[in-house]
Amino acid sequence: MKRVHPRAWLLLTLTLLVALLSWWSVLLHRLATESYEQSVTFYGVEAEATQRLERRKHMIAGESAALIAATIVLLGLGWRSTVVEARQAERLRVLFAASTHELKTPIAGVRALLESLQSGVLPLEAAGPHLARGLDACDRLQRLAEGMLVRQAVLAGESPQESRTLAEWIAPIMERRSLHPQEGVEVDLGNAASCRLDLPGEALRVIVDNLLDNATKYAPGKQVRLVARREGAHVVVDVVDQGNGFAAEDAERLFEPWARGRRAGSAQGTGLGLYLARSIAREAGGDLRASSAGPGCGATFRVTLPASEGF
Repeated sequence: MKRVHPRAWLLLTLTLLVALLSWWSVLLHRLATESYEQSVTFYGVEAEATQRLERRKHMIAGESAALIAATIVLLGLGWRSTVVEARQAERLRVLFAASTHELKTPIAGVRALLESLQSGVLPLEAAGPHLARGLDACDRLQRLAEGMLVRQAVLAGESPQESRTLAEWIAPIMERRSLHPQEGVEVDLGNAASCRLDLPGEALRVIVDNLLDNATKYAPGKQVRLVARREGAHVVVDVVDQGNGFAAEDAERLFEPWARGRRAGSAQGTGLGLYLARSIAREAGGDLRASSAGPGCGATFRVTLPASEGF
């Protein structure tokens, strides 16, 4: 049996209520008219009866209009709530489908590694590079899980706001990433270093981590720059790489789950990290966009976030 969309039920309910209220208004109007005619017939006081009839008509019309307006407002609020819930459900469906797809590759890689070690096909003395790749796969899984949890906490309003300067937000991120010096990330916070940002606890870490992971993935061995500046009431953070770049028409597709576009090359992973980063940035009141001069020309991912008042 085909499921009826909630919007159809709301529209049907609104139609029925308006019809009932209209019928009620017409009925009262007829009763008032009959009462007037009886008064004129039995008492002959036409002037007084006419005035009373007009008052009743105005009262009925006013009450009917008020009830219809209240009904429309209440149903409108219900409709809006239904639309919001439907959008949230769709987001969860997309995220679940995308995360399931994203999890398969690293899990398959780790499983293949463990099976090779167990069977003896891969000698322990030759396992070093393979173990490093297995650890990288585990790191991807961990970051994916953390990103999904942070996103859901931000969407649900369950992540408490914290106020820090941009330098205080970025320092622990770069300190952790310093364990991987091969990434070669250059940081320049410029005049935005002392700007305060009120953000959900882990929001900026997930955004920046995903952008830096993406940049180093598509520009291996090349320098990546994290450059920040203040623009009016906003803080702008650019992550610039010298990697594959992408065509202008692929810019928005990069933020869709599974999308990799022409930028992907031989890199592992999908666009889920960028999808999570943009979703979190927008829920925090900012935005995330991508630009490139074209294939082979590198890329810039720009995060815009509102600075605290009196920054």
